[in-house]
Amino acid sequence: MTSDDRGIRRIITAGLLLAITLLLTLTRIGMIPVPTPAAHATIAHVPAILGGILEGSLVGLIVGLGFGFGSFMSATVPMFKDPLVAVLPRLFIGVTAAFTFAALRHARKQVLYGMVAVMFVLLMAFSYQTIRNILWLGIVVGLLSIAITVLLYLWMQREDVQVVGLAISATVGTLTNTVLVLGMGVLRGYMTAEAAWAIGLMHGIPEVIVAAVVVVAVVTAVRQIGQKSRRSRLTTETTRRAG
Repeated sequence: MTSDDRGIRRIITAGLLLAITLLLTLTRIGMIPVPTPAAHATIAHVPAILGGILEGSLVGLIVGLGFGFGSFMSATVPMFKDPLVAVLPRLFIGVTAAFTFAALRHARKQVLYGMVAVMFVLLMAFSYQTIRNILWLGIVVGLLSIAITVLLYLWMQREDVQVVGLAISATVGTLTNTVLVLGMGVLRGYMTAEAAWAIGLMHGIPEVIVAAVVVVAVVTAVRQIGQKSRRSRLTTETTRRAG
């Protein structure tokens, strides 16, 4: 693939993901109901993560800007009517996801084990916080956390480190959104640090789970399609030369 082809692909991908982001943010489609006190988890940040992983940090930044703009335009509370809260933090979602995935593509297993352990701790913290509000749901989340950790461990044993890298990159991108937005909200005086911590657990962890599942599924599917397309082109060229 030539540099011109890659440039065209990046423009098309950025445009498509940007359109999806605006659709998710300017409507309520991007809000998935979940049975927690937070009431919903957003997937509107996922296109920025996908853009960063698939096409690099610049595309991730552009799509993240679209997410911030859509959040600002559709805001119904004062905090998100502030561009320093609604827009600025979202610029870094796809950037951090892109750099994380690039760093983990050839990472040693020990590093991946450490990352999975951190994810497990975060999930268990959310489980504990949920148990304090809804006992049965906290237990379910705890069991799911254990199941997710075991699956990631098994994937690493099969040398399928890409799946683990995708899940961790989605986690980093999601936490970038949650931590920076809430942190800016605290700095701008819209909430206390205690409130930000509680909201972060209620919103951030469900969004991590949703983002990880969606990103792994979408990127794996896109790459499988790309591999089949390349094999098809090679077969066609081979047949042509043989003829």
